[in-house]
Amino acid sequence: MKIIFAGRDNSFNRGIINWLSKDHEVVASFFLEPDRFTFKGRMNRIKKRIKRYGLIKVLDEMSFHFVDRLWLRKNEPAKMTAIPQEFRKVSDVKGDEFVVDKMNSKEWVAKVKSYEPDIIFSVCSSVIFKPQLYNTPRYGTLVLHEGITPQYKGLHTPLWALMKGEPQYLGYTLLKVNDEIDGGGIVSQYQYQLKDGEDHRCWSFVAHYSIVAGLDKMRDDLKKYEEQKDNFQLEMPKDSSKYPHYTWMGLSEFLKLYFKKKKK
Repeated sequence: MKIIFAGRDNSFNRGIINWLSKDHEVVASFFLEPDRFTFKGRMNRIKKRIKRYGLIKVLDEMSFHFVDRLWLRKNEPAKMTAIPQEFRKVSDVKGDEFVVDKMNSKEWVAKVKSYEPDIIFSVCSSVIFKPQLYNTPRYGTLVLHEGITPQYKGLHTPLWALMKGEPQYLGYTLLKVNDEIDGGGIVSQYQYQLKDGEDHRCWSFVAHYSIVAGLDKMRDDLKKYEEQKDNFQLEMPKDSSKYPHYTWMGLSEFLKLYFKKKKK
């Protein structure tokens, strides 16, 4: 298939692009949210969340972020070495590269159309694709989601699943994008089996490693998707609306779940 990649520019995503290139033609990579980790980008994101959720919740989330980075996951870097090096180092990728700030704009939608892609493959992005974009590829747009849907939709779902004592929902889901966030038909899904020593203290590692561990299954499912094209039978999530959309965890929510687990 002719693929356009869309996601943030980081070592893991470049590893995914090179993995896709082994079986498909990645014609272009659109690297999104270029200002995400700049001071200006962080401040804009905080302002938007305050407007949406209120100051108290955002302060709660920022408090957890501080605790998470300085204490909770302090030993996680050592575990990251289990992820193959090609997903941990910044590498060159095949095809054209673009840095994109407004993926849904007419300019970038037109650029996508010019490549006549079979699919857009998206990973690691908070950009919500609009119909004029996700319907452009011949066989739609696929999003790789960390976690099992419909039970765990939204953000940081591996952490939520671990804290709620539901490791059966760790893994990935490759979705075909529709109007519902993380609610599209399932192209591929992989359930990760948690290993000894893996818990909420290395949740980001688990999130990434569960994708790498399931790449063989994803390759097979993408092959079926390519061969069957419009006749591919998507698995539609059942009772999707009854499950919540998770967002960033706050410190108060973390402590509540943490002490609840300790009592068991």
